[in-house]
Amino acid sequence: MKFRKLTALLLSASMAVGLLAGCGGTPSNTETGTPSTGDPGTEATGSAASGESSLKGKRVRVVIGSTSTGGDSYMIADMVTRYLGEEMGFNGKVDAIGNAQALDTISKAKGDGTTIMMFHDMAFLSVLFGAVSEDYALENLTVGPRIGVNPGGCFVAKADAPYNNLNEAAQWLADNPGEELRVNIESGSASHLDFVVWYMWVQEQYGDEVASRIKALVGGTTDEKKQRLWDGNTDIIYADYSSCVEFTKEGVDAQLAMKLFDTCGNLEGSGVISMADDGITFNGEPFDFNKDFFMLFPKDMDEGILNEIAAAMQKVCENPDFQAEMAGLLYSAVTAEEADLEASRQFISDKRDIGQEIIDVAPGLDELT
Repeated sequence: MKFRKLTALLLSASMAVGLLAGCGGTPSNTETGTPSTGDPGTEATGSAASGESSLKGKRVRVVIGSTSTGGDSYMIADMVTRYLGEEMGFNGKVDAIGNAQALDTISKAKGDGTTIMMFHDMAFLSVLFGAVSEDYALENLTVGPRIGVNPGGCFVAKADAPYNNLNEAAQWLADNPGEELRVNIESGSASHLDFVVWYMWVQEQYGDEVASRIKALVGGTTDEKKQRLWDGNTDIIYADYSSCVEFTKEGVDAQLAMKLFDTCGNLEGSGVISMADDGITFNGEPFDFNKDFFMLFPKDMDEGILNEIAAAMQKVCENPDFQAEMAGLLYSAVTAEEADLEASRQFISDKRDIGQEIIDVAPGLDELT
């Protein structure tokens, strides 16, 4: 299946029904290899149906797979937690503990809804890349509703770099055989996936000699990556648009000035070219891979409480204040239909399949570093 067609399936999957017809409290189906789903549907039952939330008055810990409090992961989780807390009457707090620790925490949490993981594709990509244990595969957790989209993951260079996008960077390497490009990414992340797609595209367009001079520098928070860029210890970093755009403004110190390019999706209103529009392809099709955020719960999550949370999230998605706050940072709220449990699970499962397709043919980090 062509990548463009497979991507289109993701857009329609949010309206699809049924990744797994969970029943009798069975949270996963290891025979079919589908993510743990709990009970189908999002209609609140029990106390929620009568207007009472099972989480009312409780403290809810929201763990995220980032250690930064200034990036998209924290900002989206914070917004969702505030609005969801208002809807359900709980007191929520976001805890930025990193991907591996967040996955471990949610896998061992009680299934009472007082611990929620909110994160993006890295939650499953890190398993596919082998960055974390297969113990944290989606089949061993419960996939909850989608909560938002960020098409703004992008590549960043100093403002005076001799290229303005990934396409030009590849041509610059070809024209300068004595040069290398160091790109700072995170292992097992969306940045890792986007990087290997570009690397393989360069191989196809320019051959191994040019591609071999692209080197991955692995690790670091967004702030640490920016500092490496300023110090000259890397040539390009991968970061979120919202965390770097201030350094593109007129009047910024020349030593700090940046240029942003090749977003993972179409970031409307930013003026930044996307990977797809820059001509970067996978399997001959324009490549885009938005960062899609969703909730995760322990495998034995209480189905009734999960349904309450999902139903409340659907209400949050329809809240114009929430939509406006997301849009203000160039993030996108999902629709109530897209936040439906069944639709969310199908979407995430399909997107994981795309990630697996890419990783199956991508070079390993040993070759890239």
